[in-house]
Amino acid sequence: MGRRAIELLPPLLGNPEMVSVTNDDDFITELKRKKWSVIHFAPGACRYDATKSSIPGSRSLSEGWGLAEYRNLVRKHQGEDIKIVETTDERQIVPLLRKALESINEI
Repeated sequence: MGRRAIELLPPLLGNPEMVSVTNDDDFITELKRKKWSVIHFAPGACRYDATKSSIPGSRSLSEGWGLAEYRNLVRKHQGEDIKIVETTDERQIVPLLRKALESINEI
């Protein structure tokens, strides 16, 4: 879904730069590559976290992590003021991303 969403979401959000990653190596690379305006955790990852299950895509560094650990990792590389969007409901992705982007004047 993440790969497909990367094609569908930008036009709905004012065409911000977006990337989609499905494993922690790529996620960490992107966190280090540049300062992002918003980080969005996929609904599937949020559902795993809600059931206290490990989020798929982890590596040895992040084995068994939930969203709390991922949030800490994001803040470590992006700063405390980074907007993080989370939802278990796909219908909320666009409104939540739009709100986060509007709050930093990206749209």
